[in-house]
Amino acid sequence: MKIMQRLIHKIKQAWAQIRFHLFETDNVLIYWPDFNKGILLLLFALLTVCGHLSWYVINYHSENRIWLSESYHDYRMFTTYCQIALTSLILIISLTFKRFKTFRTFMGWFIPLYFGLLLIYSAHTVGIYSPAAMAGVVNILLIGFVFYQPKVIYSIAVIVAVVLVGIGYLTSIDAISYAPLFSERLNNSEFYKNSFWMNSMLILYIPILMISALFFEILLRQWRRRERKIETLSQIDGLTNVYNRRYSTDYAEHLQYKKKLPYALVILDLDYFKKINDNYGHDIGDEVLRRVAQVLKAHVRGNDIVGRFGGEEFVLILPEQNLADAMEVAERCRQAIEMEQIHLADGTLLKVSASFGVALSDSGKHLEDIAKVADQALYLSKNKGRNTVSHYLEV
Repeated sequence: MKIMQRLIHKIKQAWAQIRFHLFETDNVLIYWPDFNKGILLLLFALLTVCGHLSWYVINYHSENRIWLSESYHDYRMFTTYCQIALTSLILIISLTFKRFKTFRTFMGWFIPLYFGLLLIYSAHTVGIYSPAAMAGVVNILLIGFVFYQPKVIYSIAVIVAVVLVGIGYLTSIDAISYAPLFSERLNNSEFYKNSFWMNSMLILYIPILMISALFFEILLRQWRRRERKIETLSQIDGLTNVYNRRYSTDYAEHLQYKKKLPYALVILDLDYFKKINDNYGHDIGDEVLRRVAQVLKAHVRGNDIVGRFGGEEFVLILPEQNLADAMEVAERCRQAIEMEQIHLADGTLLKVSASFGVALSDSGKHLEDIAKVADQALYLSKNKGRNTVSHYLEV
């Protein structure tokens, strides 16, 4: 029982790791090194070849055996096991010598070439012009062009194209047989009227289709996650982790011009912040800014916006707040900042304060004009002796 529980636990851990690397990491698959993509292709190749082998063995030992070439059976089994062994060997060698830069560079190019040739050989056995073969080649090329740099995929595509043309030509002059996997009875019949052949084309193509779809699903999820993160980073001030000036301005304009909602605009400026930088250094100044940002976020509502306008200046955007409520929020924040204590490494206790200016939005005014009114109220607070809250009616 304990062994089974440990096994289940390890499987869950492995699945969690896989999920993280495929769906939750910021390291998007398309930006993986070519070597890492090659390892993924080798695993894809093993699954594909094993799937083809299973399909062949099941059909060979069923009533469908009449549609398969008896003379090709031993050769088919031998070559398939060779493919599995060779692919596994390349995978083992790749993982063993992955620390060598030159080896990684070469294998990053060689593995997709090997993968392409492997699939072309499989396509030849079922007919190079068959739907499964052509659709598989198209799918793999699409994946290649998405996941690899042009110089890599084009060099591989040229070699693959030459091999495809060569097989097509040799088939046309009867130098090699077309679809040697199938019996003469099937090859000489009308393919599209044979249910076994139709089902075989579908079954052989579905794994490639599903894994191709999985690749693109992984890529899209990673890409969306990356885009969301980039969008978030473009809105957040990197030092204080509150919204930056651009997002704060956009949010106020969205409230005023699109939603037509009133809001209160509060601008605050830390008192004597330049002295903090001069006396204690910019590292302490940065810590003060971070602590003030945390205080502000802790004392506003969930739909209120805390932003950094730059330097030691912050802004609060309070949707649907009247002057009395906005003044109350500003006063609450002022008191919390005043009470905040920052302990320095030398034992010094640093305290800060801030001056506030409050203004209300006006549908007849632009955001810049409202901000100017809030700025004037802020300067009034400074003229009063700092560490106080003033509003636009006093201006």
